[in-house]
Amino acid sequence: MAAPLRVPIAQPALRSDEKAQAADMQSVATILTRCKASLIQSWLARAKKAPQLNHLHLSDEDRTGYLPKLVDDLVSRLSSKSPDTESEAIASPAAVEHGQLRRMQGYSHGMLVHESRILQVTIFGMLHENVKELDFAVLLPDVMIIADEVDSQLTQTMESFTDGESKPAKAQLVKPKG
Repeated sequence: MAAPLRVPIAQPALRSDEKAQAADMQSVATILTRCKASLIQSWLARAKKAPQLNHLHLSDEDRTGYLPKLVDDLVSRLSSKSPDTESEAIASPAAVEHGQLRRMQGYSHGMLVHESRILQVTIFGMLHENVKELDFAVLLPDVMIIADEVDSQLTQTMESFTDGESKPAKAQLVKPKG
């Protein structure tokens, strides 16, 4: 029988080159803030290639005008988390305005979902491009927060999008015969 693997309980002290490397590490929030303009441009390029989205003729500003604030909301959520508790999704007036705007522009529900998917893929792609600078100690929790916050923003967008639609009559329960 093989001897059990022994794992040290405490981490050994960092060597000087590891300390320098650790000092250069950046949080996800810092990278998203630094790369916000290129993130938006990358999102726009992906959106323009998506057949689900590009049949509407919108200017780049009409397509991306809401994105800087949504990224700011995401960065705010990432920055406000406490090590002891999981932070909650935040109210996003930008997401609400986005839903109202997209309804006026002729978007469908599916188009909103597709935009949100593109945003997540673009954010994760940006993080991958900056992988050498990422602080891996917080990467996975931050990725979970990103997914949760983008989903929360989509929910708020969808709610404001559908608030302007005519509401269908409530379904009535039909009692089974017998």
